[in-house]
Amino acid sequence: DINAAADLLPDADYFIVFAYGALLKQPLLDLPRRACINIHASLLPRWRGASPLQAAIRAGDQATGVSIMRMVKRLDAGPVYLRRSLALPADATLPWLHDQMADLAPTALAAFLQNHDSLTAETQDEAAVTTCGKLTPADGQIDWRLPVSAIDAQVRAYTPLPGCWSPDADGQRYRIEAVTPLVDQPGTDLVPGTVIHRGRELLVHCSDGLCRIDRLQAPGKRRMDVADFLNGHRPPGRFLVEALTSE
Repeated sequence: DINAAADLLPDADYFIVFAYGALLKQPLLDLPRRACINIHASLLPRWRGASPLQAAIRAGDQATGVSIMRMVKRLDAGPVYLRRSLALPADATLPWLHDQMADLAPTALAAFLQNHDSLTAETQDEAAVTTCGKLTPADGQIDWRLPVSAIDAQVRAYTPLPGCWSPDADGQRYRIEAVTPLVDQPGTDLVPGTVIHRGRELLVHCSDGLCRIDRLQAPGKRRMDVADFLNGHRPPGRFLVEALTSE
C-alpha cells in the first residue's frame, strides 16, 4: 500500500502514477515538493474513473487521449497541465486503443517534464464531467433489444475484459468476442435474441436489424471463428433477453 509506505518514499519534486486505481491520501499528496501527477487515459473532464478506454469506445466518442493532471483527494478531479488527443475510429477495439495509449502516455509525460516550469494547471469544468466506474462481468451481458450499433460498440469496448456474453434458452453462457452490425439488412418482427443460422453465418435479431456474430466461445470450448464453430457445434436457437442478470 503506497499510502502506508509514504515515509519510505524518497524526497522528490514529483510523484507520478499511471493506472494506480486508488486514491492517495493527503499526507502523501503533500509529500513531493511540487505535486503528485497522474497520467489519465482520457481527455478530462470526460471519463473520470476506472474504465476510460472502454467508456470512450462504448459511447462512440470520436476522440480520446491522455491528460497529465495534478492529483487531489477527489477521483481524477485535479487541474490538468496538458492533454494529448487521439482520433478514435468507428471500428476501434479495446486492444487497439490500449496499444495507442501505451505509446501516447509516455510522450505526454515527456512533454510535461520538459515544460513543467512553463505550464499552468487548468481547473476542470465540472459541468462537463462524465464518469466511468469499475467494470464487472455483469457489465458484459448483451441486451439484444438494443440497436445493432450499441451492441457492436459494447463488444469492441469490453473484449477481452470484462468480456461480453449472453445466455441461451438453456442458460448456457456464450462469450461473444466479435460482431458485425448489418444495418443494411433490417431484422424481421422476430423476438430480439432470436438466432438465425444462414450458411456459414450466425445472425441475431436486435431492435433495429441483424447482428452477425463473427467470433464466439461456447461453454467449455475454446474461442473460435463462427465458421469453425459451425463445423462441429449446434448453434443456439435464441439468446435470452428477458432477465438481464447481475453478478
